[in-house]
Amino acid sequence: MPTFTHGKDAVVLLDNTNLSTTLTDVSFSLTSDVSETSTFSSSSKSFISGLRDGQITASGYFETSSPDSDAEYLAQLGGSGAAFSVAPIGYTRGNPSTFGSVIETSYDRSADIGGVVAAAVAFQFDGDAYNGKSMLDVTTLTSTATQTSVDFGAAGTNGGAATLHVTAASGTSPTLTAKIQTSADNSSFSDYITFTQNTAVGSELKTSASAPARYARAVLTIGGSTPSFTVAISFAQG
Repeated sequence: MPTFTHGKDAVVLLDNTNLSTTLTDVSFSLTSDVSETSTFSSSSKSFISGLRDGQITASGYFETSSPDSDAEYLAQLGGSGAAFSVAPIGYTRGNPSTFGSVIETSYDRSADIGGVVAAAVAFQFDGDAYNGKSMLDVTTLTSTATQTSVDFGAAGTNGGAATLHVTAASGTSPTLTAKIQTSADNSSFSDYITFTQNTAVGSELKTSASAPARYARAVLTIGGSTPSFTVAISFAQG
Protein backbone atom coordinates (compact mmCIF):
# COMPACT_ATOMS: atom_id res chain seq x y z
CA MET A 1 0.00 0.00 0.00
CA PRO A 2 1.26 3.53 -0.73
CA THR A 3 2.35 5.75 2.14
CA PHE A 4 1.08 9.31 1.89
CA THR A 5 2.48 12.36 3.68
CA HIS A 6 0.61 15.45 4.83
CA GLY A 7 1.59 18.71 3.14
CA LYS A 8 2.00 20.50 6.49
CA ASP A 9 5.54 19.11 6.79
CA ALA A 10 6.92 20.91 3.70
CA VAL A 11 10.05 23.05 4.13
CA VAL A 12 10.92 25.95 1.80
CA LEU A 13 14.31 27.72 1.92
CA LEU A 14 15.30 30.77 -0.13
CA ASP A 15 18.86 32.04 0.21
CA ASN A 16 19.35 32.59 3.98
CA THR A 17 15.65 32.52 4.92
CA ASN A 18 13.46 29.64 6.06
CA LEU A 19 10.07 30.58 4.62
CA SER A 20 8.20 27.56 5.98
CA THR A 21 6.42 29.40 8.81
CA THR A 22 5.02 32.04 6.41
CA LEU A 23 3.80 29.89 3.51
CA THR A 24 0.64 27.84 3.04
CA ASP A 25 1.28 26.57 -0.49
CA VAL A 26 4.25 25.83 -2.73
CA SER A 27 4.21 24.29 -6.20
CA PHE A 28 7.04 23.51 -8.58
CA SER A 29 6.62 22.54 -12.22
CA LEU A 30 9.41 20.83 -14.17
CA THR A 31 9.05 20.66 -17.96
CA SER A 32 11.05 19.75 -21.06
CA ASP A 33 10.74 21.20 -24.54
CA VAL A 34 10.20 18.84 -27.47
CA SER A 35 10.91 19.40 -31.16
CA GLU A 36 9.00 17.55 -33.86
CA THR A 37 11.00 15.30 -36.21
CA SER A 38 8.10 13.91 -38.28
CA THR A 39 8.63 13.56 -42.05
CA PHE A 40 6.40 12.94 -45.05
CA SER A 41 6.91 9.18 -44.69
CA SER A 42 5.92 9.12 -41.00
CA SER A 43 2.79 7.32 -39.91
CA SER A 44 2.85 9.03 -36.50
CA LYS A 45 4.42 12.18 -35.15
CA SER A 46 7.91 11.81 -33.66
CA PHE A 47 9.82 14.13 -31.35
CA ILE A 48 13.16 14.66 -29.69
CA SER A 49 13.58 16.15 -26.24
CA GLY A 50 15.03 19.64 -25.85
CA LEU A 51 15.81 22.01 -23.03
CA ARG A 52 14.46 21.46 -19.53
CA ASP A 53 12.72 24.20 -17.58
CA GLY A 54 11.17 24.77 -14.17
CA GLN A 55 9.09 27.28 -12.22
CA ILE A 56 8.05 27.63 -8.59
CA THR A 57 5.07 29.45 -7.13
CA ALA A 58 4.42 29.97 -3.43
CA SER A 59 1.80 31.77 -1.39
CA GLY A 60 1.13 32.51 2.24
CA TYR A 61 1.16 35.42 4.65
CA PHE A 62 2.90 38.80 4.68
CA GLU A 63 5.64 38.86 7.35
CA THR A 64 8.28 41.46 8.25
CA SER A 65 9.80 40.17 11.49
CA SER A 66 10.59 36.52 12.13
CA PRO A 67 11.44 35.63 9.43
CA ASP A 68 11.40 38.83 7.36
CA SER A 69 10.09 37.14 4.23
CA ASP A 70 8.99 40.49 2.81
CA ALA A 71 12.56 41.79 2.83
CA GLU A 72 13.80 38.55 1.25
CA TYR A 73 11.26 38.72 -1.57
CA LEU A 74 12.00 42.40 -2.23
CA ALA A 75 15.75 41.73 -2.26
CA GLN A 76 15.42 38.86 -4.72
CA LEU A 77 13.10 40.61 -7.18
CA GLY A 78 15.23 41.84 -10.06
CA GLY A 79 18.31 40.12 -8.62
CA SER A 80 20.72 37.69 -10.24
CA GLY A 81 19.35 34.62 -8.46
CA ALA A 82 19.75 32.66 -5.25
CA ALA A 83 19.74 29.10 -3.95
CA PHE A 84 16.26 27.67 -3.40
CA SER A 85 15.27 24.33 -1.84
CA VAL A 86 11.88 22.65 -1.43
CA ALA A 87 11.43 19.51 0.67
CA PRO A 88 7.77 18.57 0.11
CA ILE A 89 7.53 16.00 2.91
CA GLY A 90 9.96 17.65 5.32
CA TYR A 91 13.72 18.10 5.51
CA THR A 92 14.48 14.98 7.55
CA ARG A 93 17.73 13.41 6.35
CA GLY A 94 17.09 11.22 3.29
CA ASN A 95 13.80 12.88 2.31
CA PRO A 96 13.35 14.12 -1.29
CA SER A 97 14.52 17.68 -1.97
CA THR A 98 14.26 19.73 -5.16
CA PHE A 99 16.73 22.60 -5.40
CA GLY A 100 18.54 24.94 -7.73
CA SER A 101 19.29 28.57 -8.45
CA VAL A 102 16.17 30.67 -9.02
CA ILE A 103 15.35 34.16 -10.23
CA GLU A 104 12.29 35.80 -8.69
CA THR A 105 9.83 36.90 -11.38
CA SER A 106 6.93 38.34 -9.37
CA TYR A 107 5.92 39.31 -5.85
CA ASP A 108 2.32 40.20 -4.91
CA ARG A 109 0.91 41.46 -1.61
CA SER A 110 -2.80 41.75 -0.94
CA ALA A 111 -4.86 43.06 1.99
CA ASP A 112 -8.52 42.25 2.61
CA ILE A 113 -10.68 43.79 5.32
CA GLY A 114 -11.86 40.34 6.31
CA GLY A 115 -8.58 38.43 6.24
CA VAL A 116 -4.86 38.20 6.86
CA VAL A 117 -2.51 40.18 4.62
CA ALA A 118 -1.37 37.71 1.97
CA ALA A 119 1.75 37.27 -0.14
CA ALA A 120 2.41 35.37 -3.37
CA VAL A 121 5.73 34.92 -5.16
CA ALA A 122 6.99 33.19 -8.33
CA PHE A 123 10.44 32.00 -9.42
CA GLN A 124 12.15 30.75 -12.55
CA PHE A 125 14.88 28.10 -12.28
CA ASP A 126 18.12 29.43 -13.76
CA GLY A 127 19.82 26.28 -15.01
CA ASP A 128 19.06 22.79 -13.77
CA ALA A 129 16.50 21.89 -11.13
CA TYR A 130 18.09 19.09 -9.10
CA ASN A 131 16.07 16.30 -7.52
CA GLY A 132 18.02 14.89 -4.61
CA LYS A 133 17.81 14.19 -0.91
CA SER A 134 18.25 16.08 2.32
CA MET A 135 21.67 15.64 3.90
CA LEU A 136 20.95 17.78 6.97
CA ASP A 137 17.63 19.01 8.32
CA VAL A 138 17.38 22.66 9.37
CA THR A 139 19.59 22.30 12.44
CA THR A 140 21.49 24.58 14.83
CA LEU A 141 25.09 23.41 15.32
CA THR A 142 27.68 24.75 17.75
CA SER A 143 30.52 22.32 17.04
CA THR A 144 32.01 20.21 14.26
CA ALA A 145 29.75 17.35 13.18
CA THR A 146 29.68 14.47 10.69
CA GLN A 147 26.18 13.48 9.62
CA THR A 148 24.89 9.95 9.03
CA SER A 149 25.20 8.95 5.38
CA VAL A 150 22.33 8.65 2.88
CA ASP A 151 22.12 5.72 0.45
CA PHE A 152 21.38 6.78 -3.15
CA GLY A 153 21.08 3.16 -4.30
CA ALA A 154 23.89 3.33 -6.87
CA ALA A 155 26.78 5.52 -7.91
CA GLY A 156 25.97 8.60 -9.96
CA THR A 157 26.94 8.77 -13.64
CA ASN A 158 26.49 12.44 -14.56
CA GLY A 159 28.01 14.60 -11.84
CA GLY A 160 26.24 15.99 -8.81
CA ALA A 161 25.06 19.14 -7.06
CA ALA A 162 24.53 20.35 -3.51
CA THR A 163 22.93 23.33 -1.85
CA LEU A 164 23.75 24.95 1.48
CA HIS A 165 21.48 27.33 3.40
CA VAL A 166 22.76 29.13 6.50
CA THR A 167 19.79 30.88 8.09
CA ALA A 168 21.44 32.04 11.33
CA ALA A 169 25.01 32.65 12.50
CA SER A 170 26.44 34.03 15.72
CA GLY A 171 29.54 34.00 17.91
CA THR A 172 32.93 35.69 17.89
CA SER A 173 34.65 35.19 14.51
CA PRO A 174 32.50 32.11 13.74
CA THR A 175 33.46 29.95 10.76
CA LEU A 176 31.61 27.12 9.01
CA THR A 177 33.14 24.88 6.35
CA ALA A 178 30.58 22.43 4.96
CA LYS A 179 31.24 19.67 2.49
CA ILE A 180 29.66 16.64 0.85
CA GLN A 181 31.63 13.41 1.00
CA THR A 182 30.79 10.23 -0.93
CA SER A 183 31.69 6.57 -0.52
CA ALA A 184 31.30 3.33 -2.49
CA ASP A 185 31.17 1.12 0.63
CA ASN A 186 29.70 3.46 3.29
CA SER A 187 32.99 3.17 5.17
CA SER A 188 35.75 5.05 3.37
CA PHE A 189 34.62 8.56 2.37
CA SER A 190 36.31 11.22 0.24
CA ASP A 191 35.49 14.88 -0.36
CA TYR A 192 33.18 15.51 -3.31
CA ILE A 193 31.88 19.10 -2.93
CA THR A 194 33.26 21.73 -0.55
CA PHE A 195 31.26 24.91 -0.03
CA THR A 196 32.80 28.34 0.40
CA GLN A 197 33.52 28.97 4.10
CA ASN A 198 30.70 30.84 5.87
CA THR A 199 31.17 33.48 8.57
CA ALA A 200 27.58 34.77 8.40
CA VAL A 201 24.19 33.83 6.96
CA GLY A 202 24.04 32.99 3.27
CA SER A 203 23.55 30.21 0.73
CA GLU A 204 25.38 28.47 -2.08
CA LEU A 205 24.62 26.05 -4.90
CA LYS A 206 27.66 24.08 -6.02
CA THR A 207 28.13 21.39 -8.69
CA SER A 208 30.73 18.80 -9.67
CA ALA A 209 31.22 17.09 -13.03
CA SER A 210 32.80 13.96 -11.53
CA ALA A 211 30.71 10.87 -10.76
CA PRO A 212 29.68 10.61 -7.10
CA ALA A 213 29.80 7.30 -5.24
CA ARG A 214 26.67 5.57 -3.92
CA TYR A 215 26.66 6.91 -0.34
CA ALA A 216 26.80 10.60 0.60
CA ARG A 217 27.09 12.51 3.86
CA ALA A 218 27.50 16.08 5.07
CA VAL A 219 30.51 17.09 7.14
CA LEU A 220 30.55 20.45 8.93
CA THR A 221 33.65 21.98 10.53
CA ILE A 222 32.86 24.85 12.91
CA GLY A 223 35.35 27.26 14.47
CA GLY A 224 35.45 30.50 16.43
CA SER A 225 34.42 31.48 19.94
CA THR A 226 30.92 30.30 21.01
CA PRO A 227 29.90 29.74 17.35
CA SER A 228 26.36 28.84 16.32
CA PHE A 229 25.06 28.15 12.81
CA THR A 230 21.60 27.08 11.66
CA VAL A 231 22.14 25.02 8.52
CA ALA A 232 20.33 22.87 5.92
CA ILE A 233 22.02 20.86 3.15
CA SER A 234 20.77 18.86 0.18
CA PHE A 235 22.60 16.75 -2.41
CA ALA A 236 21.64 15.27 -5.78
CA GLN A 237 23.33 12.89 -8.17
CA GLY A 238 23.33 14.07 -11.79
